Amino acid sequence: MAKNNKFFLIIIFILAFIVRIYQANNYPTLLWDEASLGYNAFSIIQTAKDEYGKFLPLIFKSFGDYKPGLYVYLAIPFIKILGLSALSVRLPSILLGSLTPIILYFLVKEISPKSKKIALISALILTFNPYNIHFSKAAWETNILTFELVLAALFFFKYINKKKNIFLTLSSLVFASTLYTYQAGKMISLLLIIILFVINFKNIFTKHLKIVILYFAIPLGFLAIPIAYGLLFNSNANRLNVISLLSYPRNQTETQEIINETNQLDYDLFYSKPEFFLRNSLLRYFNHFSTKFLIFEGDWQDPRNSAPYIGVLLYPSLIFLVLGIFGSLSMSKKEPINYFFLFWLLAAPIPASLTRDSIQAVRSMSFSIPLVYFISLGIFFFLNKFKNKFVYTFIIFIYLLSFAYYADLYLNHMLKKSPNDVLFGYKEAANYVIKNKDRFQNIAFTDFYGQPYIYYLFYSEYPPQEYQKQAKLTENSSGDTGKVESIDNIKFGSTNYQYVANTPHTLGIFSYDEILRQNLNTSPNFSKFIPLSPINGISTFYAYENP
Repeated sequence: MAKNNKFFLIIIFILAFIVRIYQANNYPTLLWDEASLGYNAFSIIQTAKDEYGKFLPLIFKSFGDYKPGLYVYLAIPFIKILGLSALSVRLPSILLGSLTPIILYFLVKEISPKSKKIALISALILTFNPYNIHFSKAAWETNILTFELVLAALFFFKYINKKKNIFLTLSSLVFASTLYTYQAGKMISLLLIIILFVINFKNIFTKHLKIVILYFAIPLGFLAIPIAYGLLFNSNANRLNVISLLSYPRNQTETQEIINETNQLDYDLFYSKPEFFLRNSLLRYFNHFSTKFLIFEGDWQDPRNSAPYIGVLLYPSLIFLVLGIFGSLSMSKKEPINYFFLFWLLAAPIPASLTRDSIQAVRSMSFSIPLVYFISLGIFFFLNKFKNKFVYTFIIFIYLLSFAYYADLYLNHMLKKSPNDVLFGYKEAANYVIKNKDRFQNIAFTDFYGQPYIYYLFYSEYPPQEYQKQAKLTENSSGDTGKVESIDNIKFGSTNYQYVANTPHTLGIFSYDEILRQNLNTSPNFSKFIPLSPINGISTFYAYENP
């Protein structure tokens, strides 16, 4: 590698790391899953068991869900050194998210050695891409998965080019690690493996099939056995059953209305269950290609998954994305690298399209990699067409301006626009309970926004040995996430004002929504409520003390 490229890659990594670690201990708000990952890592450090007392599990039970546990183990050294904090939990994601642009650079260059400029542009675009920044600033398993997919593909192409079996085994091991990282990793990993085999069909099936079976398929299959066993014989697939689109058929009322409008034969021909599933999955699939998702709103279904008023790409990227895709298709000589990223682009939204959500940025995050490649290809085409310093300067300027706009939305507006949705205030509420719990016999801590117990465990650094003795999860009838109802003298549930006001020695923690629903904001006693997490004219949590 040329010295200039090494220098640029070091600068890109430093920039990526700074962007991702900036305010990481305080912003964004720590989510349930992050707190759960951190506390389970803390519990492993202290007891070699998870929060439920299971010895060094590969799959962690969390809120009634079962999560692959690689992230927990990645967080252990950081929590061991730095203590239990938002930053220590997020550092694995921050570091690997900062390395992903570098790995992408090497992947592009490995597939197409003559594409060094495209590789460098790809690394730079990925560094400042909102999609990747958002999920690498916090403890998102999907960000680790994306890093693994790029790394696994890099090792695979290194084998194709250098014919060294070690690279094939490394690719297999990294693909296997995706199964222990994130639920969605199972499908997208399989799809990416199929793409790699299709792209390299002649190389593999005519010359190296036995080697691929021995050094790739067998290690991958062996390491996949525990995951396959859990899906078939344990409860590890609970969450998949809950979120699957197949679990949400058309309701009977709508079905009967369609039949009444025509007849049963017409319904069976044009409106049957397979057609309903196909139409809804296609809707979800193509939502990911919409400008609403890519540029203007991002994940419009869940405010936690993107900044407001902007999509998952910076504004100028849309123009270059279109230019890159159509430019690659119109090239007289078809490059394997373009086919590889085009197939990845088409495959990435499939896991999300089979779930209940109309759009899902989390489950489709690997989509960001082919998007960035084609954006970079479009920029390369454009710069080759207009070889002018003014054009170069203008592109840099519009990207900097767009990034500044995104940064302002992320840092100054995301939290204030929907503080309840992003769970702002749990830290303040949990710390208030921790500070005052010995003053009260009873504490009622609202679960209106879900899973308050994990914040109490996290911020109090509750001794895992003690919690494991009383850990009890109440499962929901829906099969979705369960809840913990009590720890010591703290009851987690809906907080009722009358109970707190009429029960001496009781502390009540209320959500903002409960204040409104119980009309407490209009009560003469509202002045006695202590705002714990004021923001943008409200407080997401309030305390009421009855000494």
